[in-house]
Amino acid sequence: MHSTDRLLRALENAPVAPFSGFVYRTIAERWRDTPLSAIGSIRTGGRYNVPNSFPVLYCADSQMTALLEVQALFATADGRLHGAPRNPDLVLTLRCELARVLDLTVDTFYRELGTTREELVSFTPSRFIANARGQETPTQRLGAACSFTGHISALKVPSAANETGFCLDVFPDSLLVNETVSILDDSGRLEALVQGMIPRPKK
Repeated sequence: MHSTDRLLRALENAPVAPFSGFVYRTIAERWRDTPLSAIGSIRTGGRYNVPNSFPVLYCADSQMTALLEVQALFATADGRLHGAPRNPDLVLTLRCELARVLDLTVDTFYRELGTTREELVSFTPSRFIANARGQETPTQRLGAACSFTGHISALKVPSAANETGFCLDVFPDSLLVNETVSILDDSGRLEALVQGMIPRPKK
């Protein structure tokens, strides 16, 4: 991954595109009253943000990928899935209407970022060890650059837990007016909305 300065320059010309569709998010049931809060990612960090930095709403392409990403499911060496004993979880279906998504599930922009698919899904270096030492991982450096520019609403990235899946990592603070993330729940018991506040640039 390139340095932050080089990433910022590259991201000025990032090939962003709209994303309209459904993604999935797993949360602990105890957070059901704030299901779209990204405070957990601020406190503990994630693949694309260091702790105590900026919010990321981590989502996935399917319920299975969402469960694998939070280690509620594990894949064994022979490809079988096993559950892990956990406190209750909620798997949410989210409707996304986003205008500026950078798709890194394809390699067309890797050279500009100085990265590879292998680096995007790698567990080395460990973000836990790096962050404990006051360091950031390559993907966290990329996430910080994307958040800083304000030009990118979300990253579509390969899942590190499911090689056939992808994650949609939304930057709530970077959303434009009319960009939204909402919960699909016809019962009306779970209602939450993340709505962009940044004015759209004039053409």
